[in-house]
Amino acid sequence: MQSLAWANLQHRPARSLATVFGVAVGTVLVLLTTGLARGIIAERAEREARVGAHVMVRPPGSFGGGVVSNQPAYPLDKIPRMAAIPGVRAVVPAIQYALPSDSGIGFRLLEGVPWPDYAAMSGVQIVAGRAPQGPDEIVIDQEQARSRGFELGARVTLSKHAFTVVGIYAPPSGARIKAPLETLQSMLEAPGRCSLVFVQCQAAGEQEAVYQRLREAFPTDQIIFMRDLPSLYAGGLPALDTFLRVVVGLSLIISLLIVSLAMYTSVIERTREIGILKSLGATNTFILLAIEQEALLLSSLGAVLGIGLAYLGRWWIVSFTAFRAIEFDPVWFATVAVVALIGGGGGALYPAWRAMRLDPVEALRYE
Repeated sequence: MQSLAWANLQHRPARSLATVFGVAVGTVLVLLTTGLARGIIAERAEREARVGAHVMVRPPGSFGGGVVSNQPAYPLDKIPRMAAIPGVRAVVPAIQYALPSDSGIGFRLLEGVPWPDYAAMSGVQIVAGRAPQGPDEIVIDQEQARSRGFELGARVTLSKHAFTVVGIYAPPSGARIKAPLETLQSMLEAPGRCSLVFVQCQAAGEQEAVYQRLREAFPTDQIIFMRDLPSLYAGGLPALDTFLRVVVGLSLIISLLIVSLAMYTSVIERTREIGILKSLGATNTFILLAIEQEALLLSSLGAVLGIGLAYLGRWWIVSFTAFRAIEFDPVWFATVAVVALIGGGGGALYPAWRAMRLDPVEALRYE
């Protein structure tokens, strides 16, 4: 029976290739979408980890791991009390302001920080130009400079405010674009306030103790371990899970429709062949399994091709776009394989049922 399925595929190679490619499209859709989502979350968490802080303190009522608010609400007068807590080495306030991305999809961050204190905590260094000094000056990381084509001295408009790029820093840390803290306070009309505070401990082993002291001193504030940011980012995007389920559902529908159409056409074209098989004693079960095996073979080939195309797509995206982090989870390889097989098997059910019901005599007379 297996040789029969292969023979049927080879007999009509154009249609077989079209079906395999159609299934592959659904596989690529799922893998690249999930890979981009995982990669963006992981990449942002990695940049936040390079800040050098161990704990983040945010205003009460902040949720998830994303941007707190475009309206800073945390008073700077709490910072001296934080700095005086035993075990704390450094405290750096920051404002994270969400801006629409150039593509119109998602957002990018403009971060306001006191540059000397931030650089001392994170260890970042200016590799070209100088640190920001004036209110209309920004520094960017090397990836931002490369992907956006920004050069030293370039004029950049962010939220209707014109800035000049005066420096490029490395390694990436936090938001890719940084301005003086006072500039964002002025832009957002929030003097004496920030979005969050980075707290660096004197030793990494003191994180838990410092966390408890901060919790006692500021019981209403949201206090987060920096090491927990990856899970918080993922958990802070509930719509992402829904979106991924929709993508998987679309992939299943694509597989169902494409395989169903291909196998239905195949059954019609092979009506006489099916009639001959039935006249020679082939049972309904044999016919059903032959159709289903062919459909599952098409789906398997489509899934394999889709995985290969997904890796090719990842290479292209990483090489020619601003996205640098696309992570493929092995769980999703299994998911797309199962989805492809379910879609293929399910899509072949009606054509197989139709083939089973063919009358041998009528089938032999079919032209």
